[in-house]
Amino acid sequence: MRWRFRQISDLAVLWAGHRVVPVTLIAFAAIWAVVGLSFSFPRQWFLLTNMVGTLIIFFILLLVQHSQNRDMLALHTKLDELIRSSKAGNHWIAAEKKDANAIEGMRQQHHGQISESAN
Repeated sequence: MRWRFRQISDLAVLWAGHRVVPVTLIAFAAIWAVVGLSFSFPRQWFLLTNMVGTLIIFFILLLVQHSQNRDMLALHTKLDELIRSSKAGNHWIAAEKKDANAIEGMRQQHHGQISESAN
């Protein structure tokens, strides 16, 4: 089931990120408004299409967020492995899980070490 969701998520992100999609959607919305106004569709019809469009956008945003979360997790794992295999201090591993003050302290300590080694 997870594999199927990942495939659907990747396909939706690939499709939604294509440059033709926004242009097509804008053209479709303009045509829909002109046709609806010229044929005098009831106001409820426009509200229904607005709700359906909002739900579709919300669903696509959730899929994009899922894809980004997975990509960021993979990126953090790769960075942690690079830190482990280098001469860098292991205290940098999983820095993204620390609070903001701890990260700022690590950053200032790192910049202090760089300026000392430059002198």
